[in-house]
Amino acid sequence: MNEDNEKTKDSFERFTSQALRLTRKGSFEQLLAQHLIQSVSMDPLNKVRLVLEAAFMVPKEKVSLDFELAETIYLTTLGFLNTNIQSDFISMAWGFSLTSENYGKFIKPWHHNIPLSFAAGCQAETEEKRERLNSAKDEAEHLFLLTHDLDLYPTSFQCLKSEFLRWSIPIVMEFFEKLSRLIDPDLYREMLQILKPKAGPE
Repeated sequence: MNEDNEKTKDSFERFTSQALRLTRKGSFEQLLAQHLIQSVSMDPLNKVRLVLEAAFMVPKEKVSLDFELAETIYLTTLGFLNTNIQSDFISMAWGFSLTSENYGKFIKPWHHNIPLSFAAGCQAETEEKRERLNSAKDEAEHLFLLTHDLDLYPTSFQCLKSEFLRWSIPIVMEFFEKLSRLIDPDLYREMLQILKPKAGPE
């Protein structure tokens, strides 16, 4: 029992020692490190979200980042994350107005017109959806009809997400590298030890 108590005491002292060292660093730097470290083990969309949220913490004069591009990627990421794909009706939760201008800003850079389709219903419903798509005046209206109004097919949602991530992940990893330079290496290592998942009992 005494041995267990000593182990617990040692573990607690190591933790408090780490915590005290961390308090000597700025809370901004700690929070930045926390976001970057947590992003490493996340799924791709949440990885993008966390890195960009870390970027938004940093004053623009402290790091050379394209913040307009970061906001574009962030809003698009939220659209994918906030879409309920378990619903019977998949409608993309785009975080911007569905205009041709926003299509050019948020969609056009990464979407290269891969085939997408809506979920078919009865014959009359399917024909009505097809007519609406055929009447779209441009590719922007066509895309927004498919993804927002006409019940996007689940496989098409996954294809669209993959296309977006293929474009955005390399950009976000460049952001990650630049942001990591703002963190003291000792702090980064200490935060990594505190935040890393603990191994379960064997």
